[in-house]
Amino acid sequence: MNDHDSSSFLVPRSSFALAKPFLLLAIVFLAVIALAVSFGAVSLDDPAARTILLRLRLPRVLLAAAIGATLAVAGLTFQTLLRNPLADPFILGVSGGAAAGAAIATALRWARVPGLVPFIAFLGACSATAAVFLLARRRDHTDPTRLLISGLVLNAFFSAIILIAFSLSAQSDLTAALRWMMGNISAATWTDVLLVTVPMLLAMIILAFMANDLRMLVFGEEDAQSRGVDVERVKLIGFGTASIITGAAVAVSGIIGFVGLLVPHLIRLMWKRDFRHLLPLCALGGAVLVVGADLISHTLVITAELPIGAFTAILGVPFFLSLLRRER
Repeated sequence: MNDHDSSSFLVPRSSFALAKPFLLLAIVFLAVIALAVSFGAVSLDDPAARTILLRLRLPRVLLAAAIGATLAVAGLTFQTLLRNPLADPFILGVSGGAAAGAAIATALRWARVPGLVPFIAFLGACSATAAVFLLARRRDHTDPTRLLISGLVLNAFFSAIILIAFSLSAQSDLTAALRWMMGNISAATWTDVLLVTVPMLLAMIILAFMANDLRMLVFGEEDAQSRGVDVERVKLIGFGTASIITGAAVAVSGIIGFVGLLVPHLIRLMWKRDFRHLLPLCALGGAVLVVGADLISHTLVITAELPIGAFTAILGVPFFLSLLRRER
């Protein structure tokens, strides 16, 4: 992020101007939710419409919204802490750890126990986060560059574990595991919604209380320290919070990439604000993106349900490459 971007990040606006993006995104969010609830294989005119709506469609739509909000908020937090526009919830190995945990559980045939695979995936995400921080720690200081490199190396390691585990898995368990790996919420339940939404809301409260300190990091760690910010404490809480909610989302939905990269940048392109305003805007933007991607995934092809991660990647990869080119 250059100096111009950093300064514009903190430009004050009138109360009316601040309300406009919230109102616009809220309207888009409600419209996408209504559209997603209305579309499906069975018409809501059917006598069983109430059951279809409450037990199938509504949990799925709300879970997609919670996952999108979670990944976008985590992406915003990582980019702010690392001061790196290419940072993403998955770059630190959190998703790789979750995926490796799920793959190992599948190889051990634990996938047949309800709820066990998501639980082990979450433990894998938390373990990956702890490993990344231990590797990046240097003389009581967490180095951002070492953090990124550690995440990339661990992702490669987790990929090897996943390949080995899948090669040892039973064919009957492998299909479900592969669908999970590609991002799938077709079996969403109200329990899943709570498992993602509650941590996400708690994380947003924690990050909102830290918003002023996080805003100061835009100008660099030394400048933030000179303003009285406990940088190491802010980094530890910020990274830990973002990693835990990412692990919760990945454990339930599988890997849905590029949401944390794409949404914060799009929000900043439209409305350059400080962290306090970006936080709810990114949550709404992420919810809109994943609900829309999920809607496309199960309506584009009638005979099959496509992976959500494929659609977010189609949007995210070109955007990532354009950012990479701009950073040269």
